[in-house]
Amino acid sequence: MKKKLLIELAVLLILVVVVVGCRGGEVKTKRIDVKSSSSGVIKTINMQGHWKGEDLREAFVTETVKESEARNPDVKVNIKWNADFPGGREGALQATIDELKSGKTDWDIIWLEPFYYQEIAEGLSDPNWGKNYLVDFEAVPEFKESQKSFILSDPQFRNHMNGVITGPYIEGFYQPFFYNKDLTDKIGINIKESGMTFDDLLGYFKTIDDYNKAHGTNISILYDSGDYKGGIGYGPSTWNLFQSLFRSEFTSLEDIQDTKHSPQKLAAVKKVLTSLEQLSKYKPLIPGWEELPWFETRYYVLEDKAVFTVAGASWMYSHWHGIDARKTMKMVPVEMPMYQPVNHYIGGYNPMFAVVKDSPLREESVKLMMAFSTPNVAEKWVRYAKGPSGIKGSISQAGSTSNDVTQFDKFITYATDKYGGNIYDSKTVDYVLGEQYKDITLQFTKHLGDVMDGKVTADEAYNQILEDMKQVDNK
Repeated sequence: MKKKLLIELAVLLILVVVVVGCRGGEVKTKRIDVKSSSSGVIKTINMQGHWKGEDLREAFVTETVKESEARNPDVKVNIKWNADFPGGREGALQATIDELKSGKTDWDIIWLEPFYYQEIAEGLSDPNWGKNYLVDFEAVPEFKESQKSFILSDPQFRNHMNGVITGPYIEGFYQPFFYNKDLTDKIGINIKESGMTFDDLLGYFKTIDDYNKAHGTNISILYDSGDYKGGIGYGPSTWNLFQSLFRSEFTSLEDIQDTKHSPQKLAAVKKVLTSLEQLSKYKPLIPGWEELPWFETRYYVLEDKAVFTVAGASWMYSHWHGIDARKTMKMVPVEMPMYQPVNHYIGGYNPMFAVVKDSPLREESVKLMMAFSTPNVAEKWVRYAKGPSGIKGSISQAGSTSNDVTQFDKFITYATDKYGGNIYDSKTVDYVLGEQYKDITLQFTKHLGDVMDGKVTADEAYNQILEDMKQVDNK
C-alpha cells in the first residue's frame, strides 16, 4: 500500500512539473556548463610520460591525468612512457628531435628536464630551440601564482632551459649522502646526519678499509658508475662529492652561481683534487666502475655491493622503492660532507614536461599542465615522492601528513628547513671554471674519477685541467 502511494505521488509531481514548465509556451531548464563528448568529438592529447616504474611517482602522473580527464570528459590523454620508447629514454629524446625537425606534431606534451635540454639542442643544431618550439609558461595566466616565488625570481631555473620556463616545476630535490645502514652497523661506523666534515668522511673510508683487511672482505666503499649520461667515465658520485666540498669553500651562493673565471675557484679545485687523492688511498670504487651503466646498476647498494653512494639525489627513494621496497629502508640519506658549514646546498627544481608551441591541442595541453600546478597535487607529490616541489602547497616538507615518517621524510624536512630555496644545481663546470669552459665538463669529471680511482695524482689531474682550458682558449 505504501509503495502504491509513493508511485502515485511521483506521477503527480511529474504532471505538476510538466504543467508549470509548459506555461508560457516553453519548458525552461537550467543550463549546466559541463563539457561533454555527446558531439562524438573527443580530443586526445599525446603525452610523453616520465617516472614509469619509479614507485609512486608513476601513480602520481596517472592519477593526476585521470583527475583531469574526469573534469574534462571530451579530452583524453594518451601517455607513452619514455621508458617504453624503442631505445628507452634516448628513444624518447630522439622522437622529440624528429618531431621538431619534421614539423609534424606527434607529441603535444614532451618529456623534458634540464639535464636533456642540451642533447635536444645538439640534435636540432639550435641552442634556442626552447624559445622556438615550446610554450613559455611565464605567459600563461595564473602560472606565476602557482609556483613558489623563487622559481621565477631566481634566474638559475630559467637559465636551465636557455631562458624559457617550459612548464610546472613539479620535482624538487636535494643531494643526500646515502649510506647502507646494514653495512655501517656491521662495520661499526656511526655516520653523522649533519655537519659531516671531510675529515669525518676520510675516517669512514679508512675504517671500512681497515675492516676489509682485518676480516678478509672486499666491501666497496663508494658506488660510482662511469657509463652515465655524460658519457663513459662520468662518475656522478665523485662529481657530487667534488661539488659539495668545492662549494663549501664559498660562503655566498652568489659566488657559487657566478660563472666568471676565478683564481679563487681554481684554488678550490686544486684543494678538492688533493682531498680526492687522500680518499683514493683506500681504493673506494667498485672494480670496473667505469663501465657500469647507472640505470642498470643503481640497485647495487641495495645488494650490499657498496657502503656509500652519491650517484643520484633525493629522488633515489622512488628508484629504489620501485626495485625493492624492503631493502630501500636500509638506505639512509644524510647531509653531504663539507669543509665547513655554509648556508647553501646542492639541489634544484625541475620541470618535467613541456608543451609544443605548434600543437593543435596547445590550449588543452597547457590546461593539463596547469592541472599539475595545484596545491593538492603539490601535496600529493610530497607524500608520494618524498621530495619537495616547486609548486605551491600548504605543506612545505615531505612527510608532514604521514604518521609513518621515514628517514627520507626526515632528511627532506631537515634540508627544506635549513636551506629552502637557497640551493643551486648545475650539470656543467660553468660555475667551477667559467662559462667559456662548460663544454669540457666530461673531461673534467673523468679527471675526477681518475683521481678517486688512484690512476693519477691530484697535481697531474690539475695540470690536465689547465691544459684542457688552454685548448679552449686557443680555439
